[in-house]
Amino acid sequence: MKQDIVVKFVEAINNQNLSLIIDMMSEDFYFIDTYGNKENKEQMKIGWQGYFNWFPDYLIEIYDYIESDKFSIIIGKASASYLGNKEKYWEFPACWKVIIKGNQIQTWQVFCDSKKQLDSMK
Repeated sequence: MKQDIVVKFVEAINNQNLSLIIDMMSEDFYFIDTYGNKENKEQMKIGWQGYFNWFPDYLIEIYDYIESDKFSIIIGKASASYLGNKEKYWEFPACWKVIIKGNQIQTWQVFCDSKKQLDSMK
């Protein structure tokens, strides 16, 4: 059940389906980036679109999925290219901690080394 929700959210991200992403975020949703910065649902309604504008080919690949009573972990890879420019392509291992509330995502926390990603934006 939880895994189905997580996979559906990843597919919505990979398809840049903003309306589904927003629908799947709980009202008390938080996105937590690799530096620990938190953004709520209202901020992420804009944040997701901005991210997709920067990285129109953003893709999450899931290699492993682990679940406990409190949260799920995705282990995989993220990749994209800045503004779709293949010369500014990056990919790196990443993992995500996901907390489910009901049938929605309450917390989406990413852990990765974002240096390649940030460097691609120069």
